[in-house]
Amino acid sequence: MTERAYPIVTHQAHRSTIRWHFLGSLEPPRVVHARCTDVITTDNIFAQITVRFHTKQILAVYDRFGRLQHGSEVVARDVLEYVVFEKHIANTYGIWRIHDKIIPDWMPPRQPTLKTYKIEEIKEEEEATPSDKESKDGVAAELEKPSISVAHA
Repeated sequence: MTERAYPIVTHQAHRSTIRWHFLGSLEPPRVVHARCTDVITTDNIFAQITVRFHTKQILAVYDRFGRLQHGSEVVARDVLEYVVFEKHIANTYGIWRIHDKIIPDWMPPRQPTLKTYKIEEIKEEEEATPSDKESKDGVAAELEKPSISVAHA
């Protein structure tokens, strides 16, 4: 996985449980695009291949509390993906790594995942009963406090 793909894949994956099953290919993977380009110098060559995958998969994503956020562990879905792989050709021991995933314009939009939030409790302020000493000095203290009044037009 390249430095570009890693944050995309791991985005919002922390504190989640991902259950994924690959059930099989509906069609054999097919190369739809290939290119080589040099970066900075002519000796520094990178190759990229776009592969079309049409598979059957099961995906279920659970939040940190075990509630289902996305997908299902029972329902299998047909998945059509275009994945870009990259290899540094100049490196003798270079390997093919996932670089990106292409989402065509004609594909339907992805379903949004349900997010869970912690709702913080609002503590009600308790009215403190003034003690005898405070009640005697209460009138003087009220006169010393600055007051702000807001007028609405």
